[in-house]
Amino acid sequence: LRVGDSRTLRGQDHKNTQRTTHTLHCYGFWVLFYLPGPLGHATLMAASWAKLIPRHDEEQGDESANDASLLARSAGADVGIRMPFWKVWMVVGLQTVAFLLFAGALLQKVSAAEDQAVADLQQQRSSLEAEVRNLHQEKGQASKDWSARHPYQAVAHVEGHKLPEMYGRVKEKTIWAYWYHAESCPSAANCTLPAHIKLCAETVGHNRGGFDFRLLRKDEVFRYVSGTELPVRWHDLLPAQQKDSLMNALLARYGGVAWDISMILLRPLDDYWDEMVEQDATFRGYMYRINGRPWRHEEAMAVWFLMSRREGVFAAAVRSQVIGMGDRADTGAYLDWYRALGDHTLTAILSMYNYSLPKCFDDPTVPKQWACPEHEQPPWYKGLTGIERTDTRLILGDPRDGPQLPMAWIGMEMFNVLDDTDRSSEQKWADNGLGAPMHDTSCSSMKQCWEDEFMPRFQAGNLKFVKFFNHGATLDQKSREELLADADTYFYSWIRLSGLPV
Repeated sequence: LRVGDSRTLRGQDHKNTQRTTHTLHCYGFWVLFYLPGPLGHATLMAASWAKLIPRHDEEQGDESANDASLLARSAGADVGIRMPFWKVWMVVGLQTVAFLLFAGALLQKVSAAEDQAVADLQQQRSSLEAEVRNLHQEKGQASKDWSARHPYQAVAHVEGHKLPEMYGRVKEKTIWAYWYHAESCPSAANCTLPAHIKLCAETVGHNRGGFDFRLLRKDEVFRYVSGTELPVRWHDLLPAQQKDSLMNALLARYGGVAWDISMILLRPLDDYWDEMVEQDATFRGYMYRINGRPWRHEEAMAVWFLMSRREGVFAAAVRSQVIGMGDRADTGAYLDWYRALGDHTLTAILSMYNYSLPKCFDDPTVPKQWACPEHEQPPWYKGLTGIERTDTRLILGDPRDGPQLPMAWIGMEMFNVLDDTDRSSEQKWADNGLGAPMHDTSCSSMKQCWEDEFMPRFQAGNLKFVKFFNHGATLDQKSREELLADADTYFYSWIRLSGLPV
């Protein structure tokens, strides 16, 4: 080829190269606008340095070099034109600005969508809450309408002229107990007793003798009694007051024994019952001070053990507790809120049958005599309406001569029968003044108290069961295995003496 022709061909090729470069710049620009920043940068740099974009040869060589270049181009060789860096960074800058604007717009759109979604959810929640409120209002109104049409049934939990389901199907010699806990025992089908309470209940089942034993849960109550026999708002009471009022109703309707579940039954109670029947008595129980010894607590009756014939003195107790509570959901109107439906209901009734019973307010060791149970009703013992009633006999004993041991108030359950450590200097052991639980008690060690206080009563037959206070709180959180692991504790020894196989 001639040189002139070579130049002509090279000029034409230069125009083609410019068109190619322009086309690549256009496509590359839009690619950079729509690809993420780092990927766009990488594309542009790769296109510049890997010769994807043709470069102009800025070298001025001889004609042979140009001819060689022309020949190489004719053979299909790749000869590029170098793209200036300022163009590269201009495109990168434009791309970055465009990407940031695009990303900002996208984020703004996403944020707006999220805000709208949250607003929609809040609106839905408000609608659901309003619907729930409407349903509650409708339910409340329906309940009021139903109660207005059935006022007796709303209180009694049974239709008129219809007796409780179990009335007439339970024998009089029944030991009654009650247990309720909102979490561990809300119903009979979902009830787990603490390990020590379960063991106590097992001793009752083992030594029940001629009695039946019924441990009621909250959802079983109205199978046995009518709601008219309990305080109107019985469900709102604390478990202790639920138990006291329920025992009054059960003994009034069925008779039997009201039993605190935190007691260990060592021997059957049949001879106690038989003696009550033979003496034509209607009630047997325990009253403090009946033995002439002072008791510094403002209480009279020990309501953790009550034995009664059916339809006896407890019919008056049922009437008294319904009237005494009225519409109240707590026992704050009584002189002693805790003993309100037990001692403070029963003592005044029993005083009608014997005006000479010891009075709590006559005991000089009682600090709050104004809170004594005799003050809950008129002073019948003064003969306000006539002489005392003689149509009913009562059998009363002092609990401190039997099931209430002097150590019961100082955590005796986990005492060791072999521990002879002298504890007379410890504060709770030294609290033995007049009227105190440990008064007239000579024992000063766990072993001595076992041998001098418990065993003589047990061997003489004066102690058929042992009472724990505060539901045996020292045994809480202990498993059955832990309770039975130490054979030297009072608790284990009592379980063994009860004959319960462990």
